[in-house]
Amino acid sequence: MTYEAWRLYFERLVQVPEADVPLDEAALVIASDEYPELDVAFYLQQLDDMAETLRARIDDARNPHSTIAKLTAYLFDELNFRGNRAEYYDPRNSFLNDVIERRMGLPITLSVIVLAVARRLKLPIVGVGLPGHFLVKWRDEENEIVFDPFHGGEILSRSKIEQRVRESVNPTIPFQASWLDAVGSKYILIRMLSNLKSVFLQQQDIERAWQVVDKILLVDPRAGDEIRDFGLLSLRLGAYRQAAISLEQYLLAHNDASDAELMRVYLRRALEEIERLN
Repeated sequence: MTYEAWRLYFERLVQVPEADVPLDEAALVIASDEYPELDVAFYLQQLDDMAETLRARIDDARNPHSTIAKLTAYLFDELNFRGNRAEYYDPRNSFLNDVIERRMGLPITLSVIVLAVARRLKLPIVGVGLPGHFLVKWRDEENEIVFDPFHGGEILSRSKIEQRVRESVNPTIPFQASWLDAVGSKYILIRMLSNLKSVFLQQQDIERAWQVVDKILLVDPRAGDEIRDFGLLSLRLGAYRQAAISLEQYLLAHNDASDAELMRVYLRRALEEIERLN
């Protein structure tokens, strides 16, 4: 399919109420920028098959420790899903089809695998968006059990959770209870896309970064920094009308931002280019 067709597909998936967003399907569509002929149904079927295999092994889904042990043994020991520490910033770690095929990924994409299987089995497992790291947790009326897909499903104590954050963000940051709040599908998709944005900007792949920001804005059209960056990336790509629209939108909402004067300079440049081309 074309980029525009995939974009419309992604828009349809994410512009619904939070609870109705099909996280696994939307995460696969993110990979369409790299794989325009991607067979989404094929990979969804693989997730279905994983869930069905595990369903036959779970004797009592009301026993969280037993169920988590069987889930993690299946995914991380038998299927050998694992964190890609050696090539952490490889974009393939953020493409769910690659993660399914290669059995390697980032904390967040491995967590999406867990969440996708758990949803099919109606297990009360949710995402946890720590600063700099992503986890999942079993949450019911009596239990809250946090575990780490990037580290083979290791169950984490509070001190281990704090350690994960300190290793990735700040070695002195104190524990905050809000770290363990459950996050929804839209948050997860934006975080996946933000990871890709960082990679593509570092690689100076402006077109791919533009495509990623385009999708972030489909999930959250009011994200000010992304509106600004969409304008700047559009300007670099020579899409001057889109640059002017986005930069003007950003300035209308953030007139007193610390970078407002600089953005006015870029807006004038975009308008000058539009006038020159006319």
